[in-house]
Amino acid sequence: MNRKDSKRKSHQECPGKTGGRGRPRQARRHKTCPSPREISKVMASMALGMLNEGGCSEDDLLEKCIQSFDSAGSLRRGDHILNMVLAMHSWVLPSAHLAARLLTLYQEATGSTQELRRLQICHLVRYWLTQHAETVHQEPQLEEVIGRFWATVEQEGNATQRRLGDSTNLLSPGGPGPPPPISSPGLGKKRKVTLLFDHLETEELAEHLTYLEFQSFQAIRPQDLRGYVLQGSVRGCPALEGSVGLSNSVSRWVQVMVLSRPGPAQRGQVLDKFIHVAQRLLQLQNFNTLMAVTGGLCHSAISRLKDSHTHLSPDSTKALLELTELLAAHNNYTCYRRTWAGCTGFRLPVLGVHLKDLVSLHEAQPDRLPNGHLNLLKLNSLYLRLQELAALQRQHPPCSANEDLLHLLTLSLDLFYTEDEIYALSYAREPRCPKSLPPSPFKVPLVAEWAPGVTPKPHRVTLCRHVDQLVESVFKNYDPEGRGTISQEDFERLSGNFPFACHGLHPPPRQGFGVSPSKATAVRVSGAWVGGGNPGPAGCKNRGHRLGLGH
Repeated sequence: MNRKDSKRKSHQECPGKTGGRGRPRQARRHKTCPSPREISKVMASMALGMLNEGGCSEDDLLEKCIQSFDSAGSLRRGDHILNMVLAMHSWVLPSAHLAARLLTLYQEATGSTQELRRLQICHLVRYWLTQHAETVHQEPQLEEVIGRFWATVEQEGNATQRRLGDSTNLLSPGGPGPPPPISSPGLGKKRKVTLLFDHLETEELAEHLTYLEFQSFQAIRPQDLRGYVLQGSVRGCPALEGSVGLSNSVSRWVQVMVLSRPGPAQRGQVLDKFIHVAQRLLQLQNFNTLMAVTGGLCHSAISRLKDSHTHLSPDSTKALLELTELLAAHNNYTCYRRTWAGCTGFRLPVLGVHLKDLVSLHEAQPDRLPNGHLNLLKLNSLYLRLQELAALQRQHPPCSANEDLLHLLTLSLDLFYTEDEIYALSYAREPRCPKSLPPSPFKVPLVAEWAPGVTPKPHRVTLCRHVDQLVESVFKNYDPEGRGTISQEDFERLSGNFPFACHGLHPPPRQGFGVSPSKATAVRVSGAWVGGGNPGPAGCKNRGHRLGLGH
């Protein structure tokens, strides 16, 4: 037996090793740079290791924050623990309690040898106000204690300490700034730009939906996330409720846009277009709107339309199945999480998945350890996840928005049908007939609303403003001569392409057939519709006629 044969035999006899046909060896990274997320986790764990293995009393933690500053107000070491404490302490103890404790420590630091300690406390309070101002403005009791603190400094402190409190009245709530301004490139007052759904490019529609999604996502504040985690519901958190309502509105809008077409071939075209919109959303890494669009396409009221789905190409059918698998809820959204971990650049998460992670983490670990110390590991884990979301809010969207199309989409998503009405429209399009229908090529829908039943409730004034903006946009693009009227043909095509937005804009029957809708009539009718509220079930038949469903 030669040397090569002996090596082969030894490998075959060794039970601890697998050959080429056995289980493949797990791939390991070798000499690769760690990701920023991995670096932040390691640095955070190193910092927390200094605090009694993840547990610390309130006084010790506060002392650690005080000692973070030198006499000039500069940080002596990293700011991770300091920011984590200031951002997350309200999860386990009231902010007013923490501020009152700082006031007590300041008053107890008497004598010339304690001037440095007093100065450090002043630097800590000032840092709190400048870097985490939103907590002060959200809690009136905290603002009152902070006021008493600076009043005490004014009476007992030296000139340097008093100077630190001079500009506190200039502080304003923190948080990310507003999204980039809307631009309308290439639009002129005399140029006729189409607002028809059939003529819109899928890229353009996906980009505008992404712009709306980013606006909604950027409006979410840390206190909204805290309120959701503590109570387990978006109720009482307007920004979160608006974000969830937008996603559900997009899903319903997709369903009604499909059902608004009278023939199976036409409905198939709308399905195909929204599949391409979803693919573009995936390219933009806008997973939240992608979930909404895919959920609308996989809704049972749409997936049961067998005749309509037969007009989809094999590529579109395959693309829809792939998107459904990507966003499927099984195994705790494994496919989505794997894809999300590999994303870089601008991206918007499936908010429901990440919020449920926060809830699970909050429920799985106690706020305090058995010895009464604060559970810093839990606070740090929550803080890291909130920091990830905050970093996403500081992004810049890769696309601009057409102001007129944005007005049309905004109002279209504000007004929509109920679940019962959508099913009624679905069965009106394709009645039940199990024997004559081919088997469905789709699997059971796996994409579902994470907060069903949440709907946007725009204020009457806000809705009226949207209507006025819509009217201005329509007449700017379809009445370039400024006559104050648009053709009946243009209006019917508009109302058929965006049924939600144009629902209340139909002229009264007394004007007669063929009369072109005027700007004054559109504003009057839409204003009356907004003021009168949403028509009840009794008006469903008339509503279907206006949508073209009676053809």
